[in-house]
Amino acid sequence: MRRLVLALALVVFARPLLAQDLSCNGSGGAGDLQIRSLSFSGNDHFSDSQLSNAIVTTPSSWWRRVLHIPIGAEHCVDTLEVARDALRLRLLYRQHGYYHTQAAPAVSPNGKGGVGVLFHIAEGPPVLIDSLAVSGLDSVPDQLRTRLMRPLDHLRGGIYDRDSLRAVIDTTVTRLLNNGYAHASDPLRDIEVDEAANRAKVRLTFLPGKLAHIGRIDIVADANKPGEKPAIDTETVHDLLSINTGDLYRQRDLLRSQRDLYALETYNHVDVELLPDSLQPNDTSLTVRVFVAEGLMKSMRVGVGWASLDCARTQGRLTDRNFFGGAQWLELNARLSHIALCPGSVRQDTAFSNLVNYYAGATLRLPSLFGPKNIPSITVFSERTSEFRTYVRSTPIGVLAQVTRDLQPRDLRAGLPLTIGYQLEYGRTKADPAVFCQIFNRCSLTDIDRLQQNSSLQVISATLARDRTNNVLDPSRGSLLQLVLRSGTTSLDTAGATRFTRAEGDASFYRSLGGKTVLAARLELAGVFSGFSTNPATDFVPPEERLYAGGPNSVRGYSQNLLGPLVYIVDSTSVRDSVVGGRHVYQAGDSARILQFSPTGGNTMLVGNLELRTPSPFLRDLVQLAGFVDAGLVWNRPTDRVTWSDVRLTPGVGVRVNSFVGPFRVDVAYNPYPSSVGSVYFVDQSSDALRCVSPNNPFDRGVVVPGVDCPSTFRPVNTGSFFSRLTFNFSIGQAF
Repeated sequence: MRRLVLALALVVFARPLLAQDLSCNGSGGAGDLQIRSLSFSGNDHFSDSQLSNAIVTTPSSWWRRVLHIPIGAEHCVDTLEVARDALRLRLLYRQHGYYHTQAAPAVSPNGKGGVGVLFHIAEGPPVLIDSLAVSGLDSVPDQLRTRLMRPLDHLRGGIYDRDSLRAVIDTTVTRLLNNGYAHASDPLRDIEVDEAANRAKVRLTFLPGKLAHIGRIDIVADANKPGEKPAIDTETVHDLLSINTGDLYRQRDLLRSQRDLYALETYNHVDVELLPDSLQPNDTSLTVRVFVAEGLMKSMRVGVGWASLDCARTQGRLTDRNFFGGAQWLELNARLSHIALCPGSVRQDTAFSNLVNYYAGATLRLPSLFGPKNIPSITVFSERTSEFRTYVRSTPIGVLAQVTRDLQPRDLRAGLPLTIGYQLEYGRTKADPAVFCQIFNRCSLTDIDRLQQNSSLQVISATLARDRTNNVLDPSRGSLLQLVLRSGTTSLDTAGATRFTRAEGDASFYRSLGGKTVLAARLELAGVFSGFSTNPATDFVPPEERLYAGGPNSVRGYSQNLLGPLVYIVDSTSVRDSVVGGRHVYQAGDSARILQFSPTGGNTMLVGNLELRTPSPFLRDLVQLAGFVDAGLVWNRPTDRVTWSDVRLTPGVGVRVNSFVGPFRVDVAYNPYPSSVGSVYFVDQSSDALRCVSPNNPFDRGVVVPGVDCPSTFRPVNTGSFFSRLTFNFSIGQAF
């Protein structure tokens, strides 16, 4: 009888009724006492946030509780619901094995017109599983039976948690279904609980049935328009399935086939399932029915937007999902950015950011290559891209061929896709003359002009990604791991072709702290190496393949790319000419006026981010607040000697506003560090050369000698105030 009463109570008072109206009625009675605080004591097994999510009683909004401003929800105490909440807490604990838990509510005054609600929890001892008997798996092969028994054995001696037991049973049944036992279902359960002794006996009898194979595959296809023939024939659909007649039945293969067909984006509806008539108790040959309903084969999309560095931008995409039949995918893409509405800082970068960036490309993707696990594509494109104050890359023609293969096809959550690619570009890279002087050690303007002529760039790449996040646009739990390898040659260097290898590793982790509060962390490591060795790259590496840090998705205390090695160009009036040891030493003075500065990038990079995201006290479903600390360092090995004290730490705060395209983000970070030390040059137009004017440089008249770098001994004078040390970042989407 007691179990029956508790079960009925669980049905009556469970979470579906938590929408109970606790708003204040304004009558002046007890219902007008506002809930100012909600707390718990004595709870060790569950956190306060878990308990608060299981009950109705809810405090008013932060604005009403703390500032007494009528913004947000107002909740007033309901003594009947408080008493019911105590029962809900007992039921929650009972569900998880704590049969003797007591919950006593206490309502006390909290300021004028307000109360605080406290639940005293006495958890008591848990009920332990002291006996676990499993039967029915004798017909299962030994290796599989060992795998099935391992999580079941872990239950023995543990707390009798019904949710945990349910999860283990579901895992066992799923493994049976994925190993040919199509008839497997929930086991028969016999559970005895001795509440006085806090002990439970659990007996599970599994009924796996016989091994089954796929005997027939029936495919039914509906066209987008009634009466028409489907655009994609059934033979093509069959080739894209992860199952074949004669295969051992595996439930996950049916689900993967369904997911792969949906991924084509050619179908509005896909069903891959067993025919009910074929799943009889003694059937070992099963019939799979595949039903697909086609959507539009062609579509066009146009969009416009604005970003702090891209300025006004637009893009368009035309897609044919059945190009010349066979579910081949043809996609035409076009993008334009830096069109107009650029902020002042971008307009000042006349060499790079003021140029209109564009992209025009055509991609042909086949649905499979030697099986559905391999997806090839080839892209032909022409583009111009630029990085703020760094470089502009113009590519009249480029080709990118890729093949993607899922290394974990049985993982239905995300798999482990590996993409191998080959990229061939013919174009030129334009960078500031001081950048070319620094990374090429060629400071003649004539040589620099020759270096910026069209040349070839070939890159072989491999990308491995593992996405276990719960949301692509705004993850709150899970992890995202990515490894990128790029090895290429370029004919740009006047000394001949050089080979480089770039390796990047990026790991992001997300953990929910209760409610909608999320702790996010990221670590990014990257290096550029000489050829296929582990030695750092010291020869020429194209600017677009070097490493940069700083910006809205990196270390936010620095503007885009400005964390790391920099070069400066000063005007002629600040150059001092003095004779030292028979040499004319050109050196920039402290009053030198900087005409331009550019990042040269490095061959080694370290970036770390830690961010706490929490709902705003007002408009909790729309606005999110964040506090973060970013750390990073970019340097060149082996010339630069760095220590942990050289790592730059920049704290900050931010606001995010949710939208259907991801959060609109505004971050402001504080940078306590002085201006970066770098090399400084003077453009001498009369002699057609760049001259190194860094303090204590060893060159006569600043003419750089091949093999000797212009020293990084120049630091601009920084007399800025606190507010000048703030860096603002505007973007769409989370920082990582």
